[in-house]
Amino acid sequence: MIQQEKSKWGLIWGVLMVVIYGGMAYLLIFTAFFEAILPLALRIIFGIVFLLYGIYRAYRIWKGRF
Repeated sequence: MIQQEKSKWGLIWGVLMVVIYGGMAYLLIFTAFFEAILPLALRIIFGIVFLLYGIYRAYRIWKGRF
């Protein structure tokens, strides 16, 4: 019972982190939110890194569930 509940919270946390990484990628690449802090080239690079890591985490969740 406890392992099943722990697994459920792990899934929720994993999906939340995928959404956060995707949101950060969107903010970095498509908005001017970080414009004063980072130049465009670095924003795009960091955005791609966040996006790829979010996809990797989503793949690990998918692979672990099915």
